[in-house]
Amino acid sequence: MQANAFILLLVAVFSLIACEKTVILDISQNQPRVIIEGQVTNQPGYQYVKVTRSSGFYETGASPRVENASIFVSDDAGNTYDFIHNPGGDADSAGYYRPANPFVGTVGRAYHLSVQVDEQLYEANDLLTPVTKIDSLSSQINEDEQDDPDKVGKFYEVLMFAKEPQNTTDYYLFKFYRNDSLTFDFDTDIYYADDELLGENIDGVPSPVFYAPGDLARVEMYSISREAYVFYNDLQQLLNNDGGLFGQPPSNSRSNLTNGALGYFQASALNMKEIVVKE
Repeated sequence: MQANAFILLLVAVFSLIACEKTVILDISQNQPRVIIEGQVTNQPGYQYVKVTRSSGFYETGASPRVENASIFVSDDAGNTYDFIHNPGGDADSAGYYRPANPFVGTVGRAYHLSVQVDEQLYEANDLLTPVTKIDSLSSQINEDEQDDPDKVGKFYEVLMFAKEPQNTTDYYLFKFYRNDSLTFDFDTDIYYADDELLGENIDGVPSPVFYAPGDLARVEMYSISREAYVFYNDLQQLLNNDGGLFGQPPSNSRSNLTNGALGYFQASALNMKEIVVKE
């Protein structure tokens, strides 16, 4: 009986092995989709719209840039701003659109984005909400990072001090720069939070990236809407999905863009602070 059972088990195993073959998913039916990343802030020089197309599943490299879109932004006060493609002619800025006439956003106003690509219209709306002020920055050694030989001297963390208003529900996006270069601890990181997570007193909250003595550290704090917070939360989960058995099935981030476009149009107030890291 045991011998027969063992033989049957071997037959079953070899049957499974014999049936194994590589399956390549047929995803050729997926049409490229337009991806739009846009931003309006209350600071000069931060207004832009980037337009690309999604790539095939098996394709590598940068997404194809769209250079012939028609783009304008308007607000609820009746102002309209045209955007033109790559006005500086920089090869690295293909697909980027800047205001034909520079402007800054105004806190409390709603902004509308209109993008036309190949006779298809894509639109989005977002409200520019206020941002809390960063009172000060300081730096200190992170002892755990100091003991890591891969850090090559970058083991100082920057501490942020601010006071978060408690009479409103607020959402924030953070960006950290080292010597004018946008920096992440991991490439898939997105730094965002709501006021419940931050608390009323932002009292020495440490940066997730690290610096060396002499580095210029800049912290940018953006106000974002509830819809933008949901978008970044979806995107963070998508970027860090390990594809495991118990992981969530991958899906596109919820967006404020119409007509099936991917990405997000964001209106933000921006506050920033800089510090030179010292020993």
